[in-house]
Amino acid sequence: MITTLFGGAALIAVLYFLLRLTGISNYWRGIISGALPTLTMMFYSLNHWPGADVVALHLAMYVATATVLTLTGGTRRQGQPFKFHWIPMSFVAFFLVLAVVMAVFVNIAITGVSPSVAQWFLPNVANKTVHTAFSGEVPHDEAAAKAVSQYLNKSEKQRLLGWRTEVVGLDQLKPNVSSEVTVNVMDRQLKPLEGATVKLIIKRMADSAGADAGMTVNLAVIAPGSYRARVNSAPSGHWLAVLLIEREADKFETAKEIIVPVQ
Repeated sequence: MITTLFGGAALIAVLYFLLRLTGISNYWRGIISGALPTLTMMFYSLNHWPGADVVALHLAMYVATATVLTLTGGTRRQGQPFKFHWIPMSFVAFFLVLAVVMAVFVNIAITGVSPSVAQWFLPNVANKTVHTAFSGEVPHDEAAAKAVSQYLNKSEKQRLLGWRTEVVGLDQLKPNVSSEVTVNVMDRQLKPLEGATVKLIIKRMADSAGADAGMTVNLAVIAPGSYRARVNSAPSGHWLAVLLIEREADKFETAKEIIVPVQ
């Protein structure tokens, strides 16, 4: 995210000064240079939704960059060097620092802090797995109480089913590389579970939209009780893998946190 945020701002600056060489007016230089990265980010978000906070941060950064270039670029006369008063420059510096701080916080909320950095300010984390990414909202209203009751009922039904699962390949996920994931399912008598529909959903830890959100993969039968599919690459960071198994009226659901390493 840091790359797209400041890379887009740098691209706006490059476009602005390239358009200046063509003789386009200062107003249209600001419009064109700001519109191209902004529209690109919006179209990209339609197919790869990163979250409203990430999109808003990018758009604010792009629009602010184009606005600052337009305001400052139009004040220079031909043959005169750039001269900026310290008051507007202070505002620019303030919002630049604010954008950096916001980008860091959003990045921490999505991917978490690396264990090596967490050891600097978190106590007793040596040789331990540390999870610092945002895990989602925790409701406390009447609907939440009903959800807890439904969860307990579902857990009891799954316990009575006695199904056992083994997932192979999730821990080997890497960015920009598709991987095969195999799920082995056994029934209460430890026999291969046949005739089931197996679905794998991979979503962000902070996504509270339910089990139907995120990237969904349907696994195909390769042997009795064994199901496999190729999972497309996911960006680096913390993810939640939700496994859904259905056979007639019986349903089984389990979840596991996975970490896609930085390439």
